[in-house]
Amino acid sequence: MKSIILASAAALAFTASPAAAQDAVAVDAAGDVYVLTDDQQMMYDGWPTDRRTTYDAWPPEVQEYYWTLDDDQTTAWWVLNDDQRVRVYEMTPEQRTMAWQQINAQLNAQNNASATGTTARTTASATGSASPRFVRNEVIQTTPADYQATSNGDDLPICKPDQQDGCINGWEKNKTGNRPLEYWPGRPASEIDEPLPATRPDTDDDM
Repeated sequence: MKSIILASAAALAFTASPAAAQDAVAVDAAGDVYVLTDDQQMMYDGWPTDRRTTYDAWPPEVQEYYWTLDDDQTTAWWVLNDDQRVRVYEMTPEQRTMAWQQINAQLNAQNNASATGTTARTTASATGSASPRFVRNEVIQTTPADYQATSNGDDLPICKPDQQDGCINGWEKNKTGNRPLEYWPGRPASEIDEPLPATRPDTDDDM
């Protein structure tokens, strides 16, 4: 951002005629350094070394002008380079007002664009890295009213023709009733009318 300044403001800064000689420039006893107030000195002392070095290199009248800037102008001032700062100082008050409006407008537009890009990247990152959320949803199966749970199949009654729960196949319990087939006959039982052997016929032949 150091090299960025609105084109029209830059053109104005480098083509404007210098203002009339500045009056009442505050200097120290040697006549060449602007004397800071106590509050200004406190702010100066809080700056990083590179900023203090930059400030110390300005002409005394530019140092004095710096302390007349408002908050927005102060922020923008540190984005300009030294040559641009001096050019702004050398403008007439009317030219300065126009230049600051243009400079601040561009900086605000850049800040808004940067904030929008940061928000978009943050949202994309949060969406892409979000862990799946597992929700536990237990299902309880309803059992018949006369169902009795037992620890082993010996205590279960033999299933009736229309019963499926809470009972056991007769063949499994005491080898009575219909014996379950030990193989797949090739078709569903509902499509087979004739009785089938419990084991494959070829297995019986071998035995």
